[in-house]
Amino acid sequence: MNIIMQLNNQLQLNTKNTSYVMHIENGILTHTYYGKRLPDADHGYMAKRYSYNCNFQSKISPNLPSLDNALLEYPPFGEGGIITPAIEVLNCDGTNFADFRVTDIIITDGKPVLCGLPATYAEDEDKVKTLEVKTKDAVSNVEVSLFYTVFYEYDVITRWAVITNNGKDSVTLLKALSGNIAFENKNYDVISNFGAWARERQIERAPLLHTGATTFSNCGSSSHRANPFMILAQHTATEDSGEAIGVALAYSGNHQMSATLNEYNVVNFSAGISPDNFRWTLGIGDAFTTPELVISFSANGLNTLSQNFHSIIKNRVCRGVYRDKKRPVLLNLWEACYFDFNDEKIKSAADSAADLGIELLVIDDGWFGNRNNDHTSLGDWYVNENKIKCGLKNLCDYVNSKGLMLGIWFEPEMISPESELFKKHPEWVIKVNGREPTKFRWQLQLDLANPEVCDFVYDSIANILKTTNIQYIKWDYNRTMAHVGSAYLKAEQMGEYYHRYVLGLYGVLERLNNDFPNVLIEGCASGGGRFDIGMLYYTPQIWTSDDTDAVERTAIQYGTSLIYPMSAQSAHVSVCPNHQTGRTVSMDTRHTVALTGSFGYELDPCKIDDSDREYIKEFIKFYNDNFDVFQNGKYYRLSNPAIDDYAIYQYILGNTVIVGAIRLNSHAVNLQNTIRLKGLDENYLYTDTKTGEKYYGSQLINYGLKLAASESAGDYKSFLWMFK
Repeated sequence: MNIIMQLNNQLQLNTKNTSYVMHIENGILTHTYYGKRLPDADHGYMAKRYSYNCNFQSKISPNLPSLDNALLEYPPFGEGGIITPAIEVLNCDGTNFADFRVTDIIITDGKPVLCGLPATYAEDEDKVKTLEVKTKDAVSNVEVSLFYTVFYEYDVITRWAVITNNGKDSVTLLKALSGNIAFENKNYDVISNFGAWARERQIERAPLLHTGATTFSNCGSSSHRANPFMILAQHTATEDSGEAIGVALAYSGNHQMSATLNEYNVVNFSAGISPDNFRWTLGIGDAFTTPELVISFSANGLNTLSQNFHSIIKNRVCRGVYRDKKRPVLLNLWEACYFDFNDEKIKSAADSAADLGIELLVIDDGWFGNRNNDHTSLGDWYVNENKIKCGLKNLCDYVNSKGLMLGIWFEPEMISPESELFKKHPEWVIKVNGREPTKFRWQLQLDLANPEVCDFVYDSIANILKTTNIQYIKWDYNRTMAHVGSAYLKAEQMGEYYHRYVLGLYGVLERLNNDFPNVLIEGCASGGGRFDIGMLYYTPQIWTSDDTDAVERTAIQYGTSLIYPMSAQSAHVSVCPNHQTGRTVSMDTRHTVALTGSFGYELDPCKIDDSDREYIKEFIKFYNDNFDVFQNGKYYRLSNPAIDDYAIYQYILGNTVIVGAIRLNSHAVNLQNTIRLKGLDENYLYTDTKTGEKYYGSQLINYGLKLAASESAGDYKSFLWMFK
């Protein structure tokens, strides 16, 4: 089995079901093929030859190479080509031309660590190899090493670049993307996410036109509006058929994902750090590492592509004890009390939550400083003893005595103008010299490009964790970055700020992961505003959205599932009427929706009536008994809640199948009577654990589960089945 094969001027990367082929001609690395697995052979006939864009001129001078229409693997700016460049280097003489030619090919076992950046990783049993293609510009002596790691069993290839200045003068990077793929068009659609607060990751799908498609964020985080992934799918591709290529960036800052189509039917698919306001100076001997790009191909539709990403993220991005350990069923008290609580109220909640079977109680905003609203105290990470009179340690001990873990909320990257920290260190905020810093949500942002500030953030959290048995942190981030300036950086480094901030954030999270490995950190950014592979490297679950309405969550969690596993999505049962929409839906429906994520609650356990208490106890037992299915089972989307009358999902692990359906729209005549399942063994006999009825896999796949018209009447009614 050849995972990476070099044959003359050809490089072939093989996963279990795919091949990625490149060729080297005149020292230039070009893309040849990415698709279903090919034999280990010479594929030279596939390679596109360089040519001028005028066919007549090509016939006159066929041996004169031009990169005008070449399928470059990492195209530089200045070659005159019509493919969007992946790298732009400003030389000391003011020119921005570079000509990178291959100098060496290195193949190694395993996967190197990316310096200071989150990335996939290999374990001993993995069939993983890494290809490094070294290239160099002969005039400037700037080198670009293109890395490709092949995760054979996962049908995933990851890419990144390391750019090193070995010349005699400093140079400036104006653009440094993580990867680029150029190939012939196959009538592709572009699939991406758009969104806003409480409406994250809605799916858009449209044909790729010559005007191209670009999604980006320049607000300092990966953002609510544009998630850092993009899919190219054949126009006819469905969940279960057709070709699709997905790329996702392991990065939590400004990003750009782009698909372009040129006049010669060439698609250019690229991704990386946004070039807007990006400048990075490389002194002599300096190197710059781009974030990692995770790539997968499916010949069998979008479900398979999603499952490839789910598997690699669950198993080779998420780390620590909670990668494999059961996640606790948590109850967050934010919607129960907001800022209005005291230690006695928390103790009462712990008593009631323990009776329900809750495993983790979370105190959200308001436990610190003088925090009674969102105008003050961010940065003052000491206990508000007017609220918690017994002290946080004693409160934690009480909660633990009830058999519960205790968690607390932090917003460590922020600072309130009304805080002791701001009075002491006004120079620690992000601001432009001579201008008033911009407040969003009555708060400013700390300068994480400054190592001293990073130390403060780490120490603030570590001091709590060292003195109190806190076992969970909700890490929030409630504003966008604007009017960027730093008292720490030099003027010529300001174009580096956004990336330096992200590196500072990652550095703090890495230290916390290393020093407190048993603490579960959940990411959050006004809900799902920083939901990306980069954060999942440090926080194995992320608060999917501040919108806890079960009906709206069906579309949010559906869109998130295109790339991200359900175990990474925190999904909670909230009270009704819902606090964001005012909608009331049944307890059944709220629980059925929350099963498509790391499960928990947003409510006051002391205000639940007896019948709901019994329901919750039974449901938590069901969830715990089948946790392995929700954590590790294959997830199938059986409908599209944006256009269908139902939101339907399916998990399957071994011989256990769990199906959930939520009726979104009622009609006088029910138009959907069956739900066709996927991934079952057609010859197995499956038993409905509730009714005892038996079905062959072939029946459930080819005909489906039957929905009686009377049972499906009414909006927001839900159904939940389990088969063994």
